[in-house]
Amino acid sequence: MHVVYSDPAVTRFIPGGVRDAAGTRQRVIDLIAHHECYGVSKWAVTLSDSGVLIGDCGLQFLPGRPDLELGFHFAREYWGHGYATEAASACLGWALTNRTERVVAIVDPQHRASQRVLTKLGMQPVGRDHILDRTWIVYEASGQRELPKA
Repeated sequence: MHVVYSDPAVTRFIPGGVRDAAGTRQRVIDLIAHHECYGVSKWAVTLSDSGVLIGDCGLQFLPGRPDLELGFHFAREYWGHGYATEAASACLGWALTNRTERVVAIVDPQHRASQRVLTKLGMQPVGRDHILDRTWIVYEASGQRELPKA
């Protein structure tokens, strides 16, 4: 994951910004701890044919918030190939079927690509909120809805 978390273009819209190797290691440790505590986390996304790690996608609780948040991060060379939509659709579908009736996603107002992914998933913008020291557009999906096939 260090190739993802150390790239300024990738981390431009991620809280915490660019991470060094120790920061990436700590992020992975934190995600493992989140999974152990809550049963969900961000999971590795790999190419099915080669097993190459290309990013992460999954669910986590935002600090002090009750809703599961959907998030994804991909290495720059894998942008624009539909991987975020495919992975996020699977995670969102699983969450709405097995875990909760509401999932949120937060996105930087300037991050148009992620906004497009969330819209493709049927998530709707429901306002703005100040979370993790930044202002975000909050998207929401709720209920047992039919998700698009990625």
